[in-house]
Amino acid sequence: MSGKYRILSCLGKGNSSEVFLAEHRKLKAYRAVKCISKSAHPMQPQLLLEADILKNLKHPGIPTIYDVEEDDKSYYIIEEYIQGQSLEAFVLRQDCISIDTVIHMALQICDVIKYLHGQPEPIIHQDLKPEHILLCGNRIVLIDFGISSFITSSGNTFQYFGTEGFAPPEKYQGISCDVRADIYGIGKVLEFMTKKAAGQSDTKSQLLKPLIQKASAYSREERYASIEELISALSNVLENGYQNFQQKKNKHLLKKIAVAGTQERVGTTHFAIALASFCNQYYSPCIYRECRQSDCIRLLANEEGSYIGKDGAVMRGKFRGMPYYGEGIAQWDSDECLYIQDYGIQLEDVLEGGNRLIVVMGSRPWECERSRSLLEKISLRENLVLVCNYGNSVQAKRMARMYHHRVYCFPLDEDPFRMTREKRKWFQKLLLQEGW
Repeated sequence: MSGKYRILSCLGKGNSSEVFLAEHRKLKAYRAVKCISKSAHPMQPQLLLEADILKNLKHPGIPTIYDVEEDDKSYYIIEEYIQGQSLEAFVLRQDCISIDTVIHMALQICDVIKYLHGQPEPIIHQDLKPEHILLCGNRIVLIDFGISSFITSSGNTFQYFGTEGFAPPEKYQGISCDVRADIYGIGKVLEFMTKKAAGQSDTKSQLLKPLIQKASAYSREERYASIEELISALSNVLENGYQNFQQKKNKHLLKKIAVAGTQERVGTTHFAIALASFCNQYYSPCIYRECRQSDCIRLLANEEGSYIGKDGAVMRGKFRGMPYYGEGIAQWDSDECLYIQDYGIQLEDVLEGGNRLIVVMGSRPWECERSRSLLEKISLRENLVLVCNYGNSVQAKRMARMYHHRVYCFPLDEDPFRMTREKRKWFQKLLLQEGW
């Protein structure tokens, strides 16, 4: 092997093997070389089986096996060299991790496991733990398939190998493992990540807890029966967490969100309508309310696809809106609804109150100057959210540095009533990060 590769450093050492960083002399490419001693070792057959398992697998979350060589003393498995940090190192270095990040990582891990379980002869990893999960940019890679096995084998030969705290109880009971062993491992990895998760009282955290308990149940009969079931449960928390949690709790503490713009034609009403449409569909029963003289909702009532309900609200798809009837007419309130209050450019009218306020700003140079001069006069108080419109992320970052305040970049949006996947995720992120 020394003729092909030049050993550069030792990447790691275990009880059964050593892993080296090597360079292919001709290709000038880095490789990870796992060295397995030929001296008597109970894991030697299984470690060689790792190469047999991986050689035909093609997935971005699994290292590629290039070759297997041997000399008088050792076997050498030549693998793709994965540059990245372990999930364990990543989590330990963070002060906090968002629940969305935890779920997205878990879904990537599930995708790799789904690929393994879906092989003609299903494969179980059996040793899922943060140390064996590498983060390579936006890509997650599983490593160390040393005790993996085909599910059709007895599964008992190397039954007692695994990592305490992440290996399922059946591994210590002499019971053959099945796909639910990997589901248990994912549950324990999720449990590890959520110890650093931010906002433990938010809706997604509350929904994630029973999911983790089910995935890592002591009895495998009580776990998710398949990786597809776990993926579905994680996706449900990610996409529908707000709505499901509110139905479960049957209450809503957030009652009013005021929206105002720094000037005309920066998309204040468009944004407020989009927010109201999202809330009605995914968050809580919601009514958009005009709080200044405007004909927008009255004109909307005349459009095809719109109609006026019995309570006087204009209905269009998931949107409900109340027009401005004037200061002399009292508008009714409902304790069961969230109100999105559109103040147009009357920003000063809502600055003194303690309600949650979203300020919509334009991203064109002349609009930014107007926003700057206006925001310099006010205090960037708690519950104040700044939104830069028109999908200009560069300008949003510039504003955040200028105001020393978080600035959200609302994506370019053609139809405020149509809820795209991008827009839905944007609003979910906003509400989650603001703790609303």
